[in-house]
Amino acid sequence: MKGLKNKIIALLLLSFVVSGCANTTNETAGFKTGDDIKLLDNIKMDYDNAIFDDFANGVNKSNWYIGNQAWGGGNGGVIPANVNYTDDGVLVFTANGKYYSDNDVRGVGDVKDGRYTGAAIISKFKVRSGRFEVKMKVLPRQGACTAFWVYANDTQTGANHEIDIELPGGNIERPVTFENVLNTNYITEEFRQSQDTKMSSLYEDGKEVYLNDGEWHVFGFDWYTNPELVVYYVDGKVTAVSDIFVPFMESRLWLGCWFPVTSSFVGTAEFEKDNMYVDYVKYIPFLNQPYEEFDPPISGYALENEYPTSPIPVPNINKISNGTFENIASLNIGSALANEVEVYGWHLTKKLSEDKNLEEVVEIIDGVGFDNSKALILKDGAVVYQTIDSVYHNFKYDFSFHAKGKGRAIVAFYGKTTSETLDTITINIDEEDLTLFTKELIAPQNCQSIMINFDTSDGNSLLIDNLSLLNK
Repeated sequence: MKGLKNKIIALLLLSFVVSGCANTTNETAGFKTGDDIKLLDNIKMDYDNAIFDDFANGVNKSNWYIGNQAWGGGNGGVIPANVNYTDDGVLVFTANGKYYSDNDVRGVGDVKDGRYTGAAIISKFKVRSGRFEVKMKVLPRQGACTAFWVYANDTQTGANHEIDIELPGGNIERPVTFENVLNTNYITEEFRQSQDTKMSSLYEDGKEVYLNDGEWHVFGFDWYTNPELVVYYVDGKVTAVSDIFVPFMESRLWLGCWFPVTSSFVGTAEFEKDNMYVDYVKYIPFLNQPYEEFDPPISGYALENEYPTSPIPVPNINKISNGTFENIASLNIGSALANEVEVYGWHLTKKLSEDKNLEEVVEIIDGVGFDNSKALILKDGAVVYQTIDSVYHNFKYDFSFHAKGKGRAIVAFYGKTTSETLDTITINIDEEDLTLFTKELIAPQNCQSIMINFDTSDGNSLLIDNLSLLNK
């Protein structure tokens, strides 16, 4: 196999990163996006050395490291505490976003309070050309990157051999969205190709596909070194094909979710916590494919006593951040002249017609909520709202909350921006006692996000607690 130096010399005419949006007209080496995935002719699989792991008994210490490291800045890294498994053999990766407030984990990056912490596993076995596949439910919120990748970095030569499937996509064509998947392959940081594919383009009828829909999806890629080719696929459909910047070094297989430095990559992590789920991972080497021997180093990983030892119940994630208000010690409104503040995901403001200071019309009080817990109190024109990203057509939720007093809850469904209101639902509240309110929400066509809003009018007050938004 040619060395990296010779390959770089051969690519000197390419002085820029190749990137673009895949579509059904792209065709490389006989593969076209939207085709059913298939192997190249004469390729044989090495089943004797294949790896299949369905995580029935958790994380196999013989197969996997659990990541305990950070890369880049502005995040807490990937940590062992965020890796778990369920009774039915599903691996659970937790990501704690910007509004995380439980204080039950610590980060290993430059953010130490548990925010911006993800999870990853790394193969102890080395991999080379072959078929790589994972069945998973992606982490459904922006700001955290769900990824499945092979990686080898040689600091002596500058080689950075990597093949990535990353979600959400859309960072090339905009906006960031789970309607797209991003496929990238590197041989160095400078020599790489990224292809940003809209899933609906793979189907002749242009059917809607949202990869954060809570369903299982199968992601994979076939990595060839003779000929040099990477063929990516989702649910059996080819999403991208690359015959440039194809890695050839032995690597390790990675899987997990992490928080990039820049929001332009996968958006902003405006959530408390959420999970990605993995059913299985499969790797089948190809026979008679050339490769360069290499032993990829691992810089940070869990001790054996940090592996999960017992299953957890399947979590049901509340999409509303800090909906119980229990972890909010103070609203910290600060200046009496403040017109709006953000506290753990909640935006606190007031109607422009009200002349009272914000700290006079919104507060958290202990012992008055559901089961004598904390609750949020709105008075005299106060308004509180929170936005949930990546909500698409026909997504269904159970929305519930406890409230008493007089005011209203308004659910607004938005298009690409919050100035594009597609629909609203109003729930009027006029109760002397704490009352449970429930409502099924179904996102309309072209929806991208929703806003949960509560307000009250001059002379009235409204208590709210236990806000919940759960996937149907």
